[in-house]
Amino acid sequence: MLINKNLKIGIVVEYNPFHNGHIYQLNWIKNNYPNSKIIIVMSHKYSQRGEIICMPFWKRKLWAKKYGVSKVLKLSTRKTIQAAHIFAQNAIQKLNKEKIDILVFGSESTNDSLMLKIATFIKENKELYNQTLKKNLKGGNSFPKANFLTLKELTNEDFSLPNDILGFEYIKQIVENNYKIQPIAIKRSVGFHSEEPSDEFASASLIRKMLKYGRDVSKYTPVDLKQIPTKLLIENTFLKFKKYILKTPASKLKKYLLVDEGIENLFKKNILLFDNYHDFIDACVSRRYTRSKIMRTYLCILLKIKK
Repeated sequence: MLINKNLKIGIVVEYNPFHNGHIYQLNWIKNNYPNSKIIIVMSHKYSQRGEIICMPFWKRKLWAKKYGVSKVLKLSTRKTIQAAHIFAQNAIQKLNKEKIDILVFGSESTNDSLMLKIATFIKENKELYNQTLKKNLKGGNSFPKANFLTLKELTNEDFSLPNDILGFEYIKQIVENNYKIQPIAIKRSVGFHSEEPSDEFASASLIRKMLKYGRDVSKYTPVDLKQIPTKLLIENTFLKFKKYILKTPASKLKKYLLVDEGIENLFKKNILLFDNYHDFIDACVSRRYTRSKIMRTYLCILLKIKK
């Protein structure tokens, strides 16, 4: 463990919304690394999964600073709404420019030493890794699934839980680029998408769900949140999205970020069959296209983000 008192410690965050689990993480850093400078890189308006973040950036920044964050970096929408490995690349690159010494991230397994070992194996056996990944992609798997199968095949290790996936991608970036950053995984207070709270902790997704139905979340967050405004619910953009897909040729849709592998045709086909966001997304999910991929692509078209 590094003991220098003036360490720079980085975290990749969304704070969607800011809650007690985030306070726990910040307090852990302050207790273990007193006098350190905490630097966070935070998604701007949209989450990595392709949803609208339910708290404005300025408000999340205020709460972060209230609980000990020294500096807040903004990760643009284009750099945020990406697959895990690209999102990680963008975020860690930004933190590395700040010359952070340590990266702290929440994890289900907290096995950062194993993640480092496997990331090093991948770097040293890149050709084998890429060949195996290509083989698994050819089998019709989505990239996350193909990556999971590749790691399982080559190392017999399983990184399938959401925060382990992101944490591992952070570490891969550190290893691949020889960044002088020490990764430290700390145990999450609750599971990433847990539907059950634990004492004063609840996952961000559960808090958002509670807010959507007007339930009290004051036990789980210091922020005075009553209900998510309708304009911040991605499902309320569907009518606008549908109109645009119906009037726009597939050839034009292909010009938007993340629209590849025929997704434009899939969207054109399914848009006629559904009248709400959730059913449309469900219909587009397949072995090849993950839910997150579909959600991110939807957002790229909605926001007209070009390649």
